[in-house]
Amino acid sequence: MHVLYSPTAGFAPVKEASAEVDDGSDDESVLLPVAGDDEDSELPTGLNTILYGPPGTGKTFTTIDEAIKILDPEFYAKNESERESLKERFDDLVANNRIRFVTFHQSFSYEDFVEGLRAETDEAEGGQIQYVIEKGVFQAICEDASKPIQSATAKLGVSDSPRIWKISIDGTGDSATRQYCLKHGEARIGWGNVGDLKTAQLNDPSFTLGSNDRSTLELFGNEIAVGDVLLCIGSNTEVAAIGIVSGNYRYEATPPSSVRADYKNVLPVNWIVTDCNFSILNLNSQKRFTLKTVYEITRFSWPELLKGLSAAGVDLKAVGPTEITSAPFVLIIDEINRGNVSRIFGELITLIEPSKRLGAKESLTVTLPYSKKPFGVPKNVYLIGTMNTADKSLTGLDIALRRRFVFKEMPAKPELLDKVTISGLSVGQMLRSINQRIEVLLDRDHCIGHAYFLPLDKDRSIERLSAIFKQQVLPLLQEYFFEDCERIGWVLNDHRTKGEPFIRSGGHGSTSLAKLFGSEVAGGLRDTRWAVNEAALTSIDSYINIVGVSE
Repeated sequence: MHVLYSPTAGFAPVKEASAEVDDGSDDESVLLPVAGDDEDSELPTGLNTILYGPPGTGKTFTTIDEAIKILDPEFYAKNESERESLKERFDDLVANNRIRFVTFHQSFSYEDFVEGLRAETDEAEGGQIQYVIEKGVFQAICEDASKPIQSATAKLGVSDSPRIWKISIDGTGDSATRQYCLKHGEARIGWGNVGDLKTAQLNDPSFTLGSNDRSTLELFGNEIAVGDVLLCIGSNTEVAAIGIVSGNYRYEATPPSSVRADYKNVLPVNWIVTDCNFSILNLNSQKRFTLKTVYEITRFSWPELLKGLSAAGVDLKAVGPTEITSAPFVLIIDEINRGNVSRIFGELITLIEPSKRLGAKESLTVTLPYSKKPFGVPKNVYLIGTMNTADKSLTGLDIALRRRFVFKEMPAKPELLDKVTISGLSVGQMLRSINQRIEVLLDRDHCIGHAYFLPLDKDRSIERLSAIFKQQVLPLLQEYFFEDCERIGWVLNDHRTKGEPFIRSGGHGSTSLAKLFGSEVAGGLRDTRWAVNEAALTSIDSYINIVGVSE
């Protein structure tokens, strides 16, 4: 059995397993399978979820609960009603990069979300502008979710977030100095006449150091840290050896006899791969190594390097098994419908499907446009989006997005306010009456959420209610009805009030049209002026009137 996707019926959009057929029609309806049709069909598992509803229904608020349910379900079960505890746990998970948060907007792009180019100046190159590839939030969380479990590489001494460095040990060819370093667990560079790099004055003109030389010495002596990764090159495209820095820098005044006399600067290194002749071009965006002796490589990470070595058939016995963590990660996308989803996700919109995730039977990868690296979406990355239906309804969503997400409605809940009363006014019933009228005059997507009125639970005063109406409810109604004062008045039941209406129209208390234009012109004009009646905002009878009268 199949059903036609209907947001009002509440069916969650699911991509049909069979191939899509374009019959040339403009009908945007999507034929969807119903849960239970086929035991073997792969239905959404909640990897991609959108919380949708009108403003003020607690969508962003609920993302905290949803994220913790995924990442730490036991904690959530024990603390479901303890909001402060949930928020503290949420903050901890954010600090540990298990949760990331991003808001879509009209200017948000693929370059912000996946990867793009960023201009920066390289001081070591004389301040020249260069363009570096910067990861977006989605690529970053996918990489974190794909990292090898730390215990698998901790024995090697690799740090949690190692930096990767290129180093030339006595050039690119084989030499006695390089062989000594690889055999004795060291990395060495020259400029021994400068002395200990921890204390040397590299700007001393007597050393005649160029900018690249100074940068190399500063990096080698002060920047490279224990747990970082060194790539000893064999040519301008190949890596000859890979090592992990295992100790601190030292200056050795008298090098061993088989080492060049000026190679006095030393770093202890655990060389885990030697004689590998591994081409770096695919990982390094087709960029060759430069002549500079030491510099940081930022185009790929340690996990990506391990994957590349494995794919190239390099012996990684010393590294050990590269198990991938199964710990879940969550990306929260607030206001997902405010961005151009097709532009932001690009070709990756297909990869977020459960059946296309890495590790699935039909997994897919794509080559990213800037870094030229293969990319896939891990199956332990969860997407939680929020969608304000007052901005765009479900029917206006990109079909590609609709069929790859399941939707959870977040309606206004006046019943949460039924026990909140102010001088005989039931706030829940008042909100219920407002929303019923909005549904008739507009639609249910433009209802007003209960969250606006929740402060009244602690402060049940007319002053607080007045502030909520003046600062939030009335401006929202003005936006909904394009400042049509008559319809705003209908929503607030002003036309049936015997007291103070919220909206005064027709220039009440203002200069008459005759005075403004003269009687001849004024006779043909309709006075469309209106204003909020401050007296109604402080009158409990005006709010009681919103509820209406029994017919």
